[in-house]
Amino acid sequence: MELTNWRQLSDRGPDLVPCLDYPGARAAAGFAELAAGVPVDACFLHYRPAGADPLAACVDRWTDELLATGRPVRAVLGYCAGAAMATRLADAIAATGPPPMVVLFDAVATTNGSLASQFMSALESNARHLTADELADARALSAQLVETYPHDLPKIAAALTDRYDRLIRAVADRLSVHEFLRQELTGAFTAYLDYLLLASEGGFDMRMTTPLFLCSTGYEPPVEGARTIVLDIGHDDLLRVPRVHELVTDLLTGEHPW
Repeated sequence: MELTNWRQLSDRGPDLVPCLDYPGARAAAGFAELAAGVPVDACFLHYRPAGADPLAACVDRWTDELLATGRPVRAVLGYCAGAAMATRLADAIAATGPPPMVVLFDAVATTNGSLASQFMSALESNARHLTADELADARALSAQLVETYPHDLPKIAAALTDRYDRLIRAVADRLSVHEFLRQELTGAFTAYLDYLLLASEGGFDMRMTTPLFLCSTGYEPPVEGARTIVLDIGHDDLLRVPRVHELVTDLLTGEHPW
């Protein structure tokens, strides 16, 4: 299947199961692990980031390509911040035919605080190469941005990206890191914040169906009164463990009541 906006994870049957999550490397399991462990007659797809369009335009593009395959969309899956985009895609698909199942894993909303948190997490991985003053100034900047621009997420992201780039330049100079690697680090951080900004345009209110929230230990749905299954599993393993694979298999095959 030739697709521009989607990367195929597995193809065991005619129905499509698009998955939305950040495509970069990380410690937590991703949808590739889930797709490999869910033996249902469906084709799992993962979205490809492309361009700088707003979410509404992206959803139109994603939906058009899925519908053009002529294959039904059985379910839409979302993970973390990507869950807020999965709901929008599912609603767009439902507007053209039967609504797909919607399963959201550890769904979270992108906020000013989460942008600041990701900034500090990224810096902490290089903390041993930064001075105490640099870390303190970065922490103060993130707190100031959250307070000053509570609803202007693009402005916060731009300021955090600029500071991150300056600090990574300082680290690169101290360690004699090649310019290519420095650019890779800054580019990866920028791409992640761009993804979070895109997700921030979504939400968890749905017009055509009711999502199911699957939550690991310590996570709660971002909306009250949601249909929820809480699992005694760590966040990083949520898409990896056989117990979740079995549950998703039962959901997609109708063995578990939807």
